[in-house]
Amino acid sequence: MKSCIRFDSKSKIRAVLSLIFISLLSCTSKSKSGSDSELDGVWVSTCRERSETGGTTYYEKNTIVFVGSAMTSSVRSYSDANCTKELTDKSLLVGDSTFSIGDYVVGAGGARKFDSQIHTLTLTLTSDNYVALYNGTTPNSTPVCGGGFVKNQPKQLNASNCAPDETLRKEFDTRYDIFKISGNIVYFGFMGASGSATDGSNESKRPVALDPSYYTKN
Repeated sequence: MKSCIRFDSKSKIRAVLSLIFISLLSCTSKSKSGSDSELDGVWVSTCRERSETGGTTYYEKNTIVFVGSAMTSSVRSYSDANCTKELTDKSLLVGDSTFSIGDYVVGAGGARKFDSQIHTLTLTLTSDNYVALYNGTTPNSTPVCGGGFVKNQPKQLNASNCAPDETLRKEFDTRYDIFKISGNIVYFGFMGASGSATDGSNESKRPVALDPSYYTKN
């Protein structure tokens, strides 16, 4: 995305952080943690359309690597609907999390509990505009998660350095989701907007419907 569109930095980072949750993530309930699970391996999402504030459209693909009770999710952005032309000036987000698999969820069509927690997010900004925005040096912006961003250098975000903004800090709380495997495809829950009845923020808000987008095992 090559543009000078201005947007509130906190709103932007919230949107960026939520991509992992929209794509899949959530937090901890011990069942299969610490051992191999049926999710072990590399899973790649379908190519999905996203929209920036101001109407700019781009596309994203999320790759998730599961090993035992750990998972790493990386989000990359593209200019085309087939996700073949990567946007080199778009931020790269990588999340390191732990997860566990629980019982079947009543009314969820054979899906099981998937609880996960992001421990760190590594954000690499590849645009001078984004660096200035996230560091709070542009008009009407404030530093995001303590600022200190340097172009093309990864910065770790966590519950501690994002704590001044309660909304951002909560992104590192436990999330309660569902998942269902069908052959070499896995579906996760359809998460509602923050504050909704299915936003995955606690057990009672765990989604029961599956997201129509999916991940294919490589």
